[in-house]
Amino acid sequence: MVRARLTQYMGPFTARNAVQLGAKNAFGIDAEVLTREQVPALLDVIGPTLRTLLGKDGAVKVAALIRKDLGLE
Repeated sequence: MVRARLTQYMGPFTARNAVQLGAKNAFGIDAEVLTREQVPALLDVIGPTLRTLLGKDGAVKVAALIRKDLGLE
């Protein structure tokens, strides 16, 4: 779900890599085994990448949408 939402803003390749690298860096796991509860920490890890690609406002917006999609907000 996170990749799907990010794909709308940064394309499939970049979204997939951001989530995969974030999961590895934050938890040492593959993105496919991330749990819903791990998503907020993942968003914290990929936040700098999102801000670089989408700007501060865009990154905040996308992170909020992902949290809302998952019922975390």
